[in-house]
Amino acid sequence: MSQNSPSSPPERFLLIRTDRIGDTILTLPAVTALRKKYPAAFIVFLAQPYTAPLIEQYEGIDLLLTYEPEGRHKGWSGIMRLSHELQELKFDAALLFYPRTELAFALFKAKIPLRIGTAYRWYSFLLNRRIFEHRKECLKHEAEYNLSLLSSLLPADNPLPQADFKKWIPEPWWNNFRAELNSAEYVIVHPGSGASAPNLSKEQYRLIIRLLLEKTAWTVLLTGTSAEENLVHELAADFPQERVKEIVGRFSLAEFFSVIRNSSLLITSSTGPLHLANAAGTPLLGFFCPVKPHTPKRWGPYDQQKWVVTPKLDSPEICEFKNCPHGGCLQQLSDSEITTALCENRLKDLI
Repeated sequence: MSQNSPSSPPERFLLIRTDRIGDTILTLPAVTALRKKYPAAFIVFLAQPYTAPLIEQYEGIDLLLTYEPEGRHKGWSGIMRLSHELQELKFDAALLFYPRTELAFALFKAKIPLRIGTAYRWYSFLLNRRIFEHRKECLKHEAEYNLSLLSSLLPADNPLPQADFKKWIPEPWWNNFRAELNSAEYVIVHPGSGASAPNLSKEQYRLIIRLLLEKTAWTVLLTGTSAEENLVHELAADFPQERVKEIVGRFSLAEFFSVIRNSSLLITSSTGPLHLANAAGTPLLGFFCPVKPHTPKRWGPYDQQKWVVTPKLDSPEICEFKNCPHGGCLQQLSDSEITTALCENRLKDLI
């Protein structure tokens, strides 16, 4: 279905995901599925600038574009500029994984023949192939919801492919970093969640760190964003510096992905690093709220769901997060439950 010949199959695709790191990672398998079906296609990915370093490492993308809503794409004139940029690339089909009014309008204005996205927004009339799924129902994984947008372009019952990142090549900084560690192996504990999902308490993370120091010879890396520096520093203060190291603001996103790729284990809640670890095949242990909208059924590590820990709640309800009916659902996990999950299950599987 090219622009020049409506009966021919599409040749030029635009995939759009312009939100968080984890959401973007869960969209990338759709690239692999599309590339498998259309090996000669021209596939373009539109993303936020801060996720671009990860997308650049993914196989099957011919061109990466960045959407800058606070920069050159700001306001009405910026959206018109974006639509002009897209129109010049003569796409046959565009898939809007993260629905936004301005992006749907840009696709419409760019006169892209096939515009695929959700049917459940007031502006969905700007799309001409609409998907009738309410993601908020959490009936399947986010990666599977993303693949649903390709349903009319792929064979029926097309399975979700494995993430396909390019082969990792050690960067110049890597040897210096490894030389700083006190062991050949290390584990990442990422205690922040960006305030986007329920999380463990500081006391629970301290328990995890103590158990790691007791049960392994690994170095423990405490990681986080610059906004989480105080949290990381507070957790590290109780432990020996030669075993527990603070890694905040030191690495770029692409470098941090390399650190995750080479870790023996990553422990966190529902965060972007969890999805990075899963995509790279790094072992993980994740802590999740069991109910909507944070349920691991939709947001868990797709390939490692068996390593998700959730509390058993007496009366599961929709999680309001900021006003949790359980007073912080992950705080309902006992020390013995965390110890069993980490020491008797996950570490036993790895050591």
